Amino acid sequence: MRRGCYKSPGVLKGVNYSDPVVMYRGETVLLITKKLMKKKNNVGNLLSIDLATDVFYSLYLPYPILKPSSDIPLESERNYFIIDSLMGSKDFLDVRKYSIARKTLSTLVSASLMENIINELQQEGQLSSDSGRSVEANYKSLNNAVRRALRNTVDEAQNLRKLEKLLGRGIEAGEGVRMDLIENGSEVIELARSTDVSELLNYVTLLPEVGRRVRKKYVKFSKGEFRGYELGNTLERVVPTELALPNIYFNIKFIESKLLLYDKVLPKIEGPIYLLTDKSGSMDGEKIKWAKATSIALFTKARKERRDFYLRFFDSSPHTLNVVPRNARTSEITKFIKYISRVAGSGGTDITKAVTTACDDIMESSAKGVADIVLITDGEDTLSEYAIRRKLKKANARLITVMINGENRDLRKLSNAYLRALHLNKEEILKVVEA
Repeated sequence: MRRGCYKSPGVLKGVNYSDPVVMYRGETVLLITKKLMKKKNNVGNLLSIDLATDVFYSLYLPYPILKPSSDIPLESERNYFIIDSLMGSKDFLDVRKYSIARKTLSTLVSASLMENIINELQQEGQLSSDSGRSVEANYKSLNNAVRRALRNTVDEAQNLRKLEKLLGRGIEAGEGVRMDLIENGSEVIELARSTDVSELLNYVTLLPEVGRRVRKKYVKFSKGEFRGYELGNTLERVVPTELALPNIYFNIKFIESKLLLYDKVLPKIEGPIYLLTDKSGSMDGEKIKWAKATSIALFTKARKERRDFYLRFFDSSPHTLNVVPRNARTSEITKFIKYISRVAGSGGTDITKAVTTACDDIMESSAKGVADIVLITDGEDTLSEYAIRRKLKKANARLITVMINGENRDLRKLSNAYLRALHLNKEEILKVVEA
């Protein structure tokens, strides 16, 4: 072959398809797409790194440009028409607003879009290489299939953006977080497609406000980290310039606690946030939805404060314990979100058993510091006050009760904080976070 006659399989200008980074992006998208496709057969040659790379860069680049059709080799014609159809659709702009210059979202959205395209083309009969029809003759059918795939991807892209915010909230942004999302890409995409999860993600708009209202707690420590200055008489933390004062002035300032000191602190060690959520029949509907949204907000608080997060639903008996550790991986968090999204209200109510079980869980763990048990219920169940008080003391736990549209005098007496949720709105969720 003469020099200069080789035609790259890629269809976008400015993309070096032989670059290792470019190849890695395409391979990653392809791998996630294959996991989403699972064991589906008869997908032709469309499940290729060439198309995966082009889909990724058409979403990632601020201004992707197609090569002239004359520069496209015959085996890449269908890919060319697919990317051309994508870029010609108004829905493409709605998807790209979540992906431009974002590697993680471009990767996840590309894999989702790839699978949707393949499914639509399969229904159109476009995957058979021996259909007897030219790609040009099938362009209209192919164009319709691609546009339907795009419409299916718009909401998924929005949910993926919300999940990225949720999964990364409360921890330092960095390459490790993004890699974890991509490594669990197929699980994250399937979560974004869930109707139950989609409804829950509407409350992600709360997260910035939760982050602003959560403050790290510190304790004074003479050998801790420097935070500023303050006045006092602790000699271990006195600023050296104070030692240059004449003795009489130094002694007066010492007696009056007006010596300039270094303000040194250590992060306060706190126990887990333990959420107990009533799922009895009376909680079904708006009440359980609000409780689930509150669980997302409290989970975000736990992440921000570097605390373990425990969750149990209960009715007449406690259900499975879910633990999300402070250093949880994406797979653990997606499992937790999937679990709470599927819970529906049913059954009776036994608050005493639920609270004592929560205390037992805390005592069996290796948790240090004071644990916060947040109880969300609408139940007016009669309680064993002595049993609960004794268990809370042994577990070194505070009880914070959130009473939905009701009153429970026993819980009011037992609780360190007692809140009433009457309107089930976002403001009341934030009050729970601050309690």
